[in-house]
Amino acid sequence: MIDSFAKVYTPIVVVLALFMCTIPWAFGTDVGILWVHNGLVTIVIACPCALIISTPVTYVAGLAAVTQKGIVCKGGQHLEGMGRVKSIYFDKTGTLSEGVFALLHFKLVDDAIRSRKEVLGYLANMEAPASHPLSDAIVKGALNEQAGTLKLHVQNHTLLPGEGITAVVEGKNVHVGNKRLFDRLNLYDNLSRSMKATTDDWSQSGGTVGFISIEGEGIVGSYCVADKIRHEAKEVVTTLKCMGIDITMITGDQRGTALNIGAQIGLEETDIISELLPEDKLAVIRNKAEENKRNRKRWMAKKSVVMVGDGVNDAPALALADVSVAMGEGAALAMQTADLTLLDSDLRKLLYVIRMGKRVRRTILENISFSLVTKAAIMGFTFAGRVSLWAAIASDVGAMLIVTMNGMKLLPSRNLTKPVSSDTLSV
Repeated sequence: MIDSFAKVYTPIVVVLALFMCTIPWAFGTDVGILWVHNGLVTIVIACPCALIISTPVTYVAGLAAVTQKGIVCKGGQHLEGMGRVKSIYFDKTGTLSEGVFALLHFKLVDDAIRSRKEVLGYLANMEAPASHPLSDAIVKGALNEQAGTLKLHVQNHTLLPGEGITAVVEGKNVHVGNKRLFDRLNLYDNLSRSMKATTDDWSQSGGTVGFISIEGEGIVGSYCVADKIRHEAKEVVTTLKCMGIDITMITGDQRGTALNIGAQIGLEETDIISELLPEDKLAVIRNKAEENKRNRKRWMAKKSVVMVGDGVNDAPALALADVSVAMGEGAALAMQTADLTLLDSDLRKLLYVIRMGKRVRRTILENISFSLVTKAAIMGFTFAGRVSLWAAIASDVGAMLIVTMNGMKLLPSRNLTKPVSSDTLSV
């Protein structure tokens, strides 16, 4: 806004001062001297020092404040964007949850074909090269049953985004993943009713359910892995809703699992979008951004769409959001893509940065208003013949110092060695 304003403001002021210093000489020497004085005063008063410095000094103070709280922000415009937030989309795994999984259940489809230890060995060898926290939990679970030490020849290990993984193990194609994957492979319908009922119960209890299939044998086993909700997640979601911000959880998990997790943190069924591929998350963010653009009035400030995630699958959605936030414990790609990073993955810091963003916007508006009002008042006194050139210089420098100090009030004054709590993160 300041840049656009300066493109119009500066030429007008310069041309006006030039006319004031030249044209009045045609009406006599005394008139010319008077208006040269007025023209010089006008140039000094109109100098937009206070106006221009009001924004960057506020940005710097706001950035310093959030950085000292362990939040990396890549620019003041992103901080200002957080102050305009209207909608926040949260990934589930590693964001609203801790991303620390544990293998709760494992069941064979038919133990007469392959033993439990053998199928767990296949599962562990498939998951070992993967980087997802869920994979680590499966490998640890297999090791607990002495199945993880079974070494098999694995080739062509491939990630299937939003579905699972596939590889050639001991010469046979093996798939591991969610229900969507096995629906696509036309294998899920071959399961018995009792097995489907069991896995549905696991899903309804909040676990993440998956299956393993071996070429020529179909689905040979199913498993359930559970994650732990972040202890501060419910508090943060509740506070954000009280602030009038729309909260939505977007996840690739099955509907039952997503609803169970959402209920624990205070989300309604309509606030949860489940069974999404990475491109589906991207589409959700794009549609919301376009909706905001259509509904925005010309005189209204743009409302920000914020995406909070931690994984590689979240990177496309993070890149498209107006402002994106990554968890410090997440994937490097997510942190590189995001505009802000919560270094210790404490969601309460999201509240802090939103409040700081609102303070940044408010302070910038205060500074701009003060600068313009001050210049208008001094200009009026100038044309009334009551302001000298030195008074104009003093008022210009004084206004600049005042807006600078007003921007610097955002710097934190608390003891930074105190442990992080809800109180220390409030602005």
